[in-house]
Amino acid sequence: MGQSLDEIAEEALYQRSRAMWHPVAFADDLDDQPMSVRLLDEAIAIARIDGDVVAFKDLCIHRGTALSLGTVVDGGLQCAYHGWTFDSTGACVLIPSRPEGSIPRKAKVQSYAVQESLGLVWVCLEPPAEFQIPSYHPWDDASFRTVRIPLYDWKSSAARRVENFVDFSHFPFVHAGVLGDPNKPDIPDHPVRRDAHAISFDLGVEEVPNELKGDDVDDGAIQRLPSTYTVSMPYSVELDQPLGDGRHFQLFMASAPLGRKETRTFSWCSRNYDLDASLDQGFVDFQTVILDQDRLVVESQRPEELPVDLSEELHIKGVDQVSIEYRRWLLELASSFTPERS
Repeated sequence: MGQSLDEIAEEALYQRSRAMWHPVAFADDLDDQPMSVRLLDEAIAIARIDGDVVAFKDLCIHRGTALSLGTVVDGGLQCAYHGWTFDSTGACVLIPSRPEGSIPRKAKVQSYAVQESLGLVWVCLEPPAEFQIPSYHPWDDASFRTVRIPLYDWKSSAARRVENFVDFSHFPFVHAGVLGDPNKPDIPDHPVRRDAHAISFDLGVEEVPNELKGDDVDDGAIQRLPSTYTVSMPYSVELDQPLGDGRHFQLFMASAPLGRKETRTFSWCSRNYDLDASLDQGFVDFQTVILDQDRLVVESQRPEELPVDLSEELHIKGVDQVSIEYRRWLLELASSFTPERS
């Protein structure tokens, strides 16, 4: 039996994702020694050499040892097995067992495009990247306090994670008493905008009062001002939620496909009010509660990969409009993919 249209599209999208930027680590976690990370089923060694981050295939060209087991020495990454040392381009510059001999021209490890941005290390396996690394306004705004949310791995595709973030009709049920009320499930219409790198929309929903946002917890449901959501392709989302009186609560998440059905997500939480550091853990704990509730549902979804063929699942006009537009864009990317691009 041949593959279905959606299976073909999902594989094409997965391969095309190699030509996109994905986060692989919090920059602060990368110290003076290499780190092993995974992206799109590729094992990658990242390291700082002469102050700059490099990304190599985690495989020494000599005997296939993981380069991430090595050591950064004298401006290079030294393999733990035989001491072969590679410079920032991946070229071997030292073979200790033959210090006076010539180094074979093939003695070079595969390197990948890498950048630091928003406190994250981003890797593109097959540049040039199709989309720019997303921006996040609070990162460079001194009036905001930005707190790191612990990274988390889910057994789902990255696209499923993104879709969950911008799905609001689940709030009254998955997050009952935390974000939503099962007796108030209505979702206002929210037209979707699209530019070269992202889709965005504005939406204000009723939420359960939250003292972290300055609400009186004895009040009933709080009607939020319209929040702006920006989905940067392929797998990042920013939320800007105004709370009145110039106060803003913001979230940023970027998901990376470790494999077809496994995703790692990096997140920041920001606010320009109540800046005391002693309050940080409360914001982190609140996000952790929401994430734990979401994970159980998302990891149960089948298929684990997001069906980009719109006919594969049922959609409700208006309520599911963001998901529809996101899936359409993913399908466009899959449909225009050619193996030569990979």
